[in-house]
Amino acid sequence: DDAGDKSKNLGSAASTSSGGFTVMKGAISNLISNGIQWLIGKCSEAITSLFGLAEATQEYREDMGKLETAWESAGKSTDLATSTYKNFYSVLGEEDRSVEAVNHLAKFVDTEQDMQKWTDICTGVWGTFGDSLPIEGLTEASNETAKVGTVTGVLADALNWAGINEDKFNAQLAQCGSEQERAALITDTLNGLYSEAAGNYREN
Repeated sequence: DDAGDKSKNLGSAASTSSGGFTVMKGAISNLISNGIQWLIGKCSEAITSLFGLAEATQEYREDMGKLETAWESAGKSTDLATSTYKNFYSVLGEEDRSVEAVNHLAKFVDTEQDMQKWTDICTGVWGTFGDSLPIEGLTEASNETAKVGTVTGVLADALNWAGINEDKFNAQLAQCGSEQERAALITDTLNGLYSEAAGNYREN
């Protein structure tokens, strides 16, 4: 309102002066020019911000692409993959390791219930051993063990450090008749060993 009143007054004053029209044209021209320059500056700032945002989120977007690709290839729900990733990230605080750990589960875990068990397993392992027993290594080794029927890699540490004899566990794996049975044995055994630690870690 103030600007409108002042522009009317300016118009009246300019019309009564000998060079008023020219003065008014110059004033309006400057006003428009300055306004356009201001807008250009703001647009440049916005574009720069968008480029900055794109760079800052590039790694995250790449990780999400890997996550969804792995789970779609396995015929599993990408929504479940994303929610599991968030749970893993809340524990690890690292994008790459969380994606890697969850992607190993894509061909190993079939149900949402088992995925929750693995969230507890990995939380408990992380809370107990930290980097000395990497959970992305655990999910990879568990996947491999279910396939070959013999304890491999980091899974051996997860069992041994919790008091489970590796040879006895291999004997149990040998009694399973399929990869699915071996996967269930691994999942239930680790869940029994580490679910309590997961609850303690979350509480702490």
